[in-house]
Parts: sequence; C-alpha cells; structure tokens
Amino acid sequence: MIPIPVAEIRPLGRVDADVDEITGVSIDSRRVGPGDLFVAVRGGVAYVDDARSRGAATLVPEDDFAAMAALGRGVRDRSRAEVVGITGSTGKTSTKDILAAMLAQSRQTVANRENLNTEIGLPLTVLEAPPGTEALVLEMGMRGPGQIAELTAIAEPDVGVITAVAPVHLELMGSIEAIAAAKAEL
Repeated sequence: MIPIPVAEIRPLGRVDADVDEITGVSIDSRRVGPGDLFVAVRGGVAYVDDARSRGAATLVPEDDFAAMAALGRGVRDRSRAEVVGITGSTGKTSTKDILAAMLAQSRQTVANRENLNTEIGLPLTVLEAPPGTEALVLEMGMRGPGQIAELTAIAEPDVGVITAVAPVHLELMGSIEAIAAAKAEL
C-alpha cells in the first residue's frame, strides 16, 4: 500500500496508533500486524483489542463509509495509476477480470478481488495498490441512485466502462431509465 500519514487519519474517528504512517489497511482484525490500520466498520469495535494485540493501529470511524472513502482517496491521490471504472447491470466482474488479466501482461495492475465493488470493497481495493501500481481496474456496484457517483469520487477513473443497462434492481430503482441514469454517474 502507498503509505498514509496517521495525521490524515485522525479526523476520521478515534485513532490509536504507535506509528506515524500506515502501510496497510484491513477491516478484519485477524489480518493485521505492525504498520497496518484496522478499521472497525459495521460492529468491528468488538475486535479493536485483538487488532491492537497484533501490533496494528486502530480506527473506530465516526462514519464507516466516509472513513473508507477518505482512506481510499488518500491513496488514490498519491497514486499515478491509470484507473478504469467498470459498472453495469451484468458483466461487471467478467469484464474486470478479463481487462485486469490483459493489463497485467505489461503493467503492474491491481483489481478488485472477487466482486468487492461497494463503498467498503472499492476503497479496500484502492488501498491494496502498492507504490508503482500502473493500472487500477475497479468494478463498481450499485444498489441505488448516487452510489456510482460516490465510488467515482473515490476512484477518479480515467476511463469508464458501462457493460450493460438491464432491468436489474428494478425494485430499488423503479425503471430502466433510472437504472441507466445511475450507471451514467460513472
């Protein structure tokens, strides 16, 4: 991960850190060690002591999503990687996997694992980018209006790909036109 100074993390919530910069981020206390930051999202406060016992700094955020977005933006701002943002009603994961495999042939590439494409998963993917990453391929999921815009604000893609607009999530969006508008936020 591209390091982030702890001073930039302090405004995001309650921070306990014995280091000046963070070199890894996780929301799983079992996967942290010295130099890492454990972010206690969605009830993770119960695991803060476990993370501290492993030598990690901890963040109990005031707002889970805002904290993850700020952390992701902090690394994105320091990265020179070209970013491809991918969304669509269908085909996002396959498109992401194929494009990442192609780019990895000639460039240091990071892409979402599995379909970590939400307001938690996308920032975690950006945070995994080591110094020297040349391409970030980021799948962006959507369950409602404004979500693609929020993910786009974190990722700042250089290229956007919309794989398809189809009647997926009609129960949440109401119409195919609303789905198209949400995808167009990219």
